[in-house]
Amino acid sequence: MKFEERILLNSIRFTDMEDDIIAYLLEYRDIIDEVKITSLAKRFFTSPNTIVRLAHKLGYSGFSELKYLIKQENKHTNYDNEDKSVLLKNFEIIDTKDNYEILEQLINTARINFYSIGQTAYVTKVIVDNFYSIDYKSFFYNYPNELNHVITHGNNEVIFFISLSGQKEQLLKLAREAKNYGHTVITLTHLNKNPLTSMGDFNLFCFSPEQRIEEYNVTDKTPILLIMNNLFKQYAHRLGKTINIV
Repeated sequence: MKFEERILLNSIRFTDMEDDIIAYLLEYRDIIDEVKITSLAKRFFTSPNTIVRLAHKLGYSGFSELKYLIKQENKHTNYDNEDKSVLLKNFEIIDTKDNYEILEQLINTARINFYSIGQTAYVTKVIVDNFYSIDYKSFFYNYPNELNHVITHGNNEVIFFISLSGQKEQLLKLAREAKNYGHTVITLTHLNKNPLTSMGDFNLFCFSPEQRIEEYNVTDKTPILLIMNNLFKQYAHRLGKTINIV
């Protein structure tokens, strides 16, 4: 997984100092070999252990691996978008992402709401059926007026907005409304910066670049299922539910 993608996955977790250190590493990534951990620590008036903890937060074994992998990325800028590579990228995201805070939100809320539109809605409905089997408090909304009623009349709701592009105006409008009413917004989008993630209290990502055949959007929806199925299994485990293979 690329350095910038690791940053995006963990952006909510960084302190102000960590944000500054990351900005410095991004600026000097082309000469990353020359960046020494002791000099970096002195520059930000902190200790080398702080730098190591930041590397761990980003999913590296330490600062040395961070430097080595960034150096490798500098040599290989092209990414292979074949199906196998895309799936492997999503498994990397699963391995890197810590969902503890999201799971706490799901456990403590009275209702879990899901909303998506277009082709993504069909995938989301499958996901919601699985979540509903655990504790009967997950609901999918087909129409914006249905969710808007929940937003305006509910109390401390958790609302998932799932959109690969993160740019659908209908979702953005509802997400803004949910934020205005003080609900918890969780987003799932393709791994990039987009308008929807800027509204999320918690952001989930999958890797599924847009694909088209002429004017038809044929973007792979499988990554959505991979990420949400992982969250579903974690949620079941936290509630002591056993998923049996039959």
